[in-house]
Amino acid sequence: MKTSLFLFIMCFCASLIAQSNQNGQVIYEKIFDYDFGDYKGNPAWEAYLADLPKQGRSKFVLSFNENHAFYEKDMANETAVPEKLHNALGKASYGKAPKPETHQVFYDFENGKQTEQVEFMTRSFQVNSELPTQAWKLTNKRKKVLDYVCIGAELTLGEEIYTAWFSSEIPISAGPSIYYGLPGLILAVEKSEAVFILATKIDLSVLPINLESKLKDGKQMSRKNFDETVAEKTEEYNAATKSKARGLIKKGE
Repeated sequence: MKTSLFLFIMCFCASLIAQSNQNGQVIYEKIFDYDFGDYKGNPAWEAYLADLPKQGRSKFVLSFNENHAFYEKDMANETAVPEKLHNALGKASYGKAPKPETHQVFYDFENGKQTEQVEFMTRSFQVNSELPTQAWKLTNKRKKVLDYVCIGAELTLGEEIYTAWFSSEIPISAGPSIYYGLPGLILAVEKSEAVFILATKIDLSVLPINLESKLKDGKQMSRKNFDETVAEKTEEYNAATKSKARGLIKKGE
């Protein structure tokens, strides 16, 4: 009788812990490569870039409750890019068509949908789509992240294999960016066995409520229509750039 009562109390406590861990906020640090273009073989450009960092770091915030999550860049803690690095990145991107930049994502796990707040060519869009299903493969690997024991799961994207580390102690199928869909919160992601996204702080006392309301304003579009718009505007930009280049050549003749 005492054994049965003890097991009941243990199960009840575990259930309470799981429920209490369904709301919170995570701070992630992401390591990314700077895009300097194809500079190898150009001695002057290589020399200019020699003492510049090849990687940067940014912080992101994931807020979550039982059925929803909201992921955004932590602009308040974004550090300014040094002038020389800023100039190098500007030179490397000169003449290239603008690319969409995703600043916020709202995840509706209950209905399998997501909304991305995207900036493209100085305009803001809210892009709606079905939540893609990620084909994770669980492994028997274990790793500790902060105070949580995590299980490894692998995902193949293109020719790369990514490993996500999730904790079932926080029973939310959320994670940073496109990494979600596991039976626990993802706290770290590796590429080629090197960590490039890592949780640096977890606060389970935060109680996010209406996460969708955090999205910035923007023109509502489906993913299909937005992709078509990007393709059309990119083609127009490239055509205008080529036309301008031809005009400069004729002017210099």
